[in-house]
Amino acid sequence: MDSYEYLGRWLNKVPRNITQDLKTEFPGNPGAGGTDHVSFVAAGVPAFNLSALPWNYFNYTWHTNLDTYDKIVFDDVRQNVILTAILVYMACEEEGLVSRKQRIPINARTGEPTEWPGKRSPTRKGGVN
Repeated sequence: MDSYEYLGRWLNKVPRNITQDLKTEFPGNPGAGGTDHVSFVAAGVPAFNLSALPWNYFNYTWHTNLDTYDKIVFDDVRQNVILTAILVYMACEEEGLVSRKQRIPINARTGEPTEWPGKRSPTRKGGVN
């Protein structure tokens, strides 16, 4: 079974008010970094980038000195927590392991086949490169 079959079935169990802004791209492309899910993909663990709301977070605070707790929109966080909890629960209820089947990713710029991220050693050692 492909990942979109699992996710489609699981998402059908989520209340519509939680998924109303959710956008999916199937089959999707592997992340190049920047999110925690890439490390799981590189280790052969089924993973995906989950973001359920149209946040404007990236417009002015992301990774700046303005990125402080007072910018948290708790209703948005609450919806993402609910979505994540339901998806985790649904995955745990599967009778067998979720498929590790991978498609051949396509480079969005060139249209050519590319590679999935691979395992690599970390380059940071407590702030010292």
